[in-house]
Amino acid sequence: MKTFLILIVGIVGLFVAATAVMFVLKACPPKGPWPVPPWCGRTVKEEFKDVLVVPTNLDKIIYPNFYKQAKPTNITVNDPYCLIEAPETVYPATYLGDYSLPQIKGAPLPAGITRIIGLKDGWMPHPNNNTGCYSFGYAAMKEAYEKTLRRVKAIGAEKITFTNYVHLSNFKSAEIDVSDKAVSEKDLRFVATKAREQNLEVILYLNLSPGEEKVSLEIPSASWLSALIHNWEPFVLDQATIAEETGIYAIMINHFHYQPSIKGFEDAYQNEMLALLQKIRNVYSGKVLLMIEPMSDANLGKLDTLLKQVDGFIYTPFANILQYESDKTVSVSRLKTQYLNGFANLGRDFGKYSKPIYFRILIQSHKESLEKGIARGGDPCYQKNLDVDFSAQAVAYEAMMEAIKQAHNNYFTVGGVDSYGYWFTDVILPDVSQPQIAQSVRNKPAESIVKEWFKRLVAQ
Repeated sequence: MKTFLILIVGIVGLFVAATAVMFVLKACPPKGPWPVPPWCGRTVKEEFKDVLVVPTNLDKIIYPNFYKQAKPTNITVNDPYCLIEAPETVYPATYLGDYSLPQIKGAPLPAGITRIIGLKDGWMPHPNNNTGCYSFGYAAMKEAYEKTLRRVKAIGAEKITFTNYVHLSNFKSAEIDVSDKAVSEKDLRFVATKAREQNLEVILYLNLSPGEEKVSLEIPSASWLSALIHNWEPFVLDQATIAEETGIYAIMINHFHYQPSIKGFEDAYQNEMLALLQKIRNVYSGKVLLMIEPMSDANLGKLDTLLKQVDGFIYTPFANILQYESDKTVSVSRLKTQYLNGFANLGRDFGKYSKPIYFRILIQSHKESLEKGIARGGDPCYQKNLDVDFSAQAVAYEAMMEAIKQAHNNYFTVGGVDSYGYWFTDVILPDVSQPQIAQSVRNKPAESIVKEWFKRLVAQ
């Protein structure tokens, strides 16, 4: 009897302790028949005025007529900042912006171009990362990921890009904390497995974040660059090993975010990257892609061997396409001309390598995006107060797609088009996260444009 009482007391104590921890973390258990804590399962209601109610099912949107005919209304929304999936989403009518939504001309993309949706580069307990959004571990994130896979499949995606990253721990000595990965091995395997179940191939992007370090875009020395690549190597090889075991289609050899120009350090870069490439080939049989932005203004002749040995290039067209132009007109014809000028230069420099070029499109949906480029980090209040303009993003996307189609097999071969930054949820209102100004096209007019360009003709 005494043993039984001790056992009961122990179980009760464990339950109380677990409840206390969940209270402090505001965590919630998975959905099920059991009771939930009072801070879980509550519905927050918020009233919005002069908003558009937009179906999240694109088949219910006749573009562009739906947006031309949509009327602002007042509505009360349940959990506007924490929902994952909903039949409708709402946003202020002013978000549509100032420009006429463009007609779609020339779609779809040629058959040889792979349709790609790049998922937002974030992996956190709750995908919205907003105030009051709670999750039991990564349950909400995984739920949102699986539902998003089904959605991007419906848009016409054949592949997704997914990003993992580490951060600099000491810039002066080029040290990287490779132990602190944004996505654990277990979760990365989950990502690859679930994508494969949807017949979606994965391209694994890699990112090197400055973290808390103050960084310089000027490379200090050749020895520093060599040390950085040496310190980057364990992370890449770890990801390549997982990629091989999970059937990931392609992996990136270098990194986004901290990506200084290597001009003046071409020899050191090529020597170190060729050595790294061989080590990747030893553990991984898929495609190895090189992001070419660090080669800006570099002597490509000194990088010739590396450029010939990788399997393809990743290219991000300039977001601030109008920054240095006297004519700031936002129109499809104007932007298309600007994009084609950039593509001609790209073809001049990289076309001779006959490698597929994967376009990573980063076009945000605020009025300053085409002149100032990407608004990231910093003060969220600044981002929240940017003038949202979905129409500017839509015009730029149409111009981009038309330009890519024209450039394909003329300036270079386009391997794939990646509509990058796709949000994990149907939330489009600002709180801590800023989907309303982000490069994500989800639930914005540009998503209808992407869907049309991603379609395949019967012959394709």
